[in-house]
Amino acid sequence: MVKIEKDFNQSVGHRIREVRETLRMTRDEFSKLCGISESFLAAVERGDKSITSKTLYKISTGSHISVDYLIFGKRESFQAEMILGLLEHLDDSQRESAVRILCEFANTLA
Repeated sequence: MVKIEKDFNQSVGHRIREVRETLRMTRDEFSKLCGISESFLAAVERGDKSITSKTLYKISTGSHISVDYLIFGKRESFQAEMILGLLEHLDDSQRESAVRILCEFANTLA
């Protein structure tokens, strides 16, 4: 594998692992969410495997994180995307509580 390709794979893999860990998901949970195998996810996170556009799409839609962040690491909307992703994985009661807390916090900023 060419060094540039290996560096790219490691960078993307690191960001995917970061997303998974931020969502507090195991590899098994995250791979099921994204429709990929757990062993492939592990290899991608290590940077051992190249990732296709189809797999990037699956991970992006499954985790609600932009492909732009996964490929380029642009953090402009990363925090907002992560909050939305976290909210989606809560049950209704937890989601209501989280939204109420976020609204109260937003009101303190106004």
